[in-house]
Amino acid sequence: MESEFTHDALRRALAELTDDQQQVILLKFVDGLSNHEVAQALGKTEGAVKSLQHRALASLGRVLGEQGEAPA
Repeated sequence: MESEFTHDALRRALAELTDDQQQVILLKFVDGLSNHEVAQALGKTEGAVKSLQHRALASLGRVLGEQGEAPA
């Protein structure tokens, strides 16, 4: 049950991200693609992917913290 609660919190937090940020997070951490592969898939530079990833992870941390779900 705790795992389901955590997954639900993560889904809600992901919904707070921009579409580009969501795509980068999913391609990187769910599909396991490299920055180069994500850049090719999205038609962006690797620098743009790194920037999107950095902002997305910061936003996820903030949102999960606000929900009381941030890792201890």
